[in-house]
Amino acid sequence: MSGTAIKRRTELAAKHPLDFTLQYPPRRAYFQENFRENVALEEARKESEVLLYAHVPFCQSKCYFCNFAVDIRANPDLHQRYTDLLCAQITRIHEFLPESTRVPGIDIGGGTPTLLQAEQLAQILAAMKPWKERATTNAPLSIETTPRIAGTCPDRLQALFEGGVTRISMGVQSANAATLAAVNRQEQIDMTGKAVENMRKTGFSRINADIIFGLPNQSEADWKQSVEQVIALGVDSVTTYDCLYRGKGRALTKRTPDKPTPEHYGRLYDLSYAMLKDAGYHAPYGSVNFSKHPRESGTSPYFEARLFDHIPYLGAGNYSSSMFGDYWWFAPYGVNEWMKNIEDGEILPQGDAYLLPQRELMVKQVLLSLNFGTISESRFEKRFGVTLQDVYAREIEYGQERGWLRRIEGGYGVSPGHFRHMPQIRSLFYTEDAITWLLDGAYAQTQAQAGGKAVAVAAR
Repeated sequence: MSGTAIKRRTELAAKHPLDFTLQYPPRRAYFQENFRENVALEEARKESEVLLYAHVPFCQSKCYFCNFAVDIRANPDLHQRYTDLLCAQITRIHEFLPESTRVPGIDIGGGTPTLLQAEQLAQILAAMKPWKERATTNAPLSIETTPRIAGTCPDRLQALFEGGVTRISMGVQSANAATLAAVNRQEQIDMTGKAVENMRKTGFSRINADIIFGLPNQSEADWKQSVEQVIALGVDSVTTYDCLYRGKGRALTKRTPDKPTPEHYGRLYDLSYAMLKDAGYHAPYGSVNFSKHPRESGTSPYFEARLFDHIPYLGAGNYSSSMFGDYWWFAPYGVNEWMKNIEDGEILPQGDAYLLPQRELMVKQVLLSLNFGTISESRFEKRFGVTLQDVYAREIEYGQERGWLRRIEGGYGVSPGHFRHMPQIRSLFYTEDAITWLLDGAYAQTQAQAGGKAVAVAAR
């Protein structure tokens, strides 16, 4: 790629930084317009390893920063019907795969999976048992919860532990009550300590806390308070999500007129990186995952294998995603539609589905690897059969020239102090087709709409 083309994309990322996140494509419409294709499910049977994700969509309310498929219906009959069908699908997928298929990781997410009753959680974990027997790690199963549930429902924690869950991740998000209220998160500040105490008493070997930086009107003092809180909790790992303002399903996209700048993100990240390192957590610079345990990334076996090792994955539940070979697709978004598909006997029902060219797959995997602050040469070559330099030599050189990237053992890493340049770093690896689509499509349309509004105002 020419220097001019690279400069064009990095300047675009500097102008629209909140669009260049770890999530690729830049807009779902880019894939929808170019790569729609029905999935050949038999291709999944060729994989020697697959990961399993089970989605439980139910939540008390939908946080404004959330872009997941969430259902806030508090209907016991619906929850039980969904549980029954999720178990049926988990079993159906397991029977579909060859007996030789190995399973490096299993995640149960949402939504809030632990919003289900203890008996329903036990039911799901019983359906997971044959999957665990194929596990290639000693602790493959992770689940998500909230401080309120972990702090007040020890029977659910016990059901998880007895069902084989070894790692539990708690969505703390912020230690500031006003910040949580501003994103429609129910107040839970007083529950975090009790939640960790309950999880420790139950016997979980790994406890993770999630916190988010770049929330609306979040100051450095607010963020420091959140980091101090999770350090005081003494959890095994901490995930520091940078808040995203992209996507139709995320309310913050429209509700927040004054969005954080890359410089603000950089200051917040650098603050937490220094604090967590000083407290005994380790991570390469640029990684949002921190662990107290040597040789552990801080995330679940499922996500480490998916984001870093590029292992194929299959999703059970509504709007769960799956990827194997060159296919990437989502189950139907709505709970009711998904349930009907499973009742009709489908194994992996398809909503949006794509057959992706290698270069598009490469972008997705490089950006996911940057979730850990690094790009591994050996992992890239193992996945795609070509070297990183074969594909991205000029882009990496440009990043090094700007001081954004540095050579590390086995690949490249984000240079210390340059988290604020993550949008430009990510843009280096975008396909030229995606950049052109943004310029000719998404941004051109946005500018035209803005111009139309200006004309309408002037005409009044």
